[in-house]
Amino acid sequence: MRHDIGLALTAVGCAVIAFGVLSAVAVRGGMFNRLHLVTSVTSLGAPLVAVGLCVESGQPWVMAEVAFIALMLFVSGPVLESATGRVAAQQRGIVTEEQPE
Repeated sequence: MRHDIGLALTAVGCAVIAFGVLSAVAVRGGMFNRLHLVTSVTSLGAPLVAVGLCVESGQPWVMAEVAFIALMLFVSGPVLESATGRVAAQQRGIVTEEQPE
């Protein structure tokens, strides 16, 4: 039973990641449209894969390591993607200030 749950969570997470990557490649438009599609990878796909791996493993140290990596991705992914969008907007002249008002 634990194997089936872990496999299902990992498969759903991999499907979210694959969908995010394929849709980012297929979308016509600028980088800003693609950034919205890639955020689902770090916000949803990676945590689902991590939870699936934790359920499958069952070993406390492995679970702690995988959960820590997933937490770092979950926290830092949207921040890095926001910073990437801000830098791209500054380079294109859309945003001129360094700090938000």
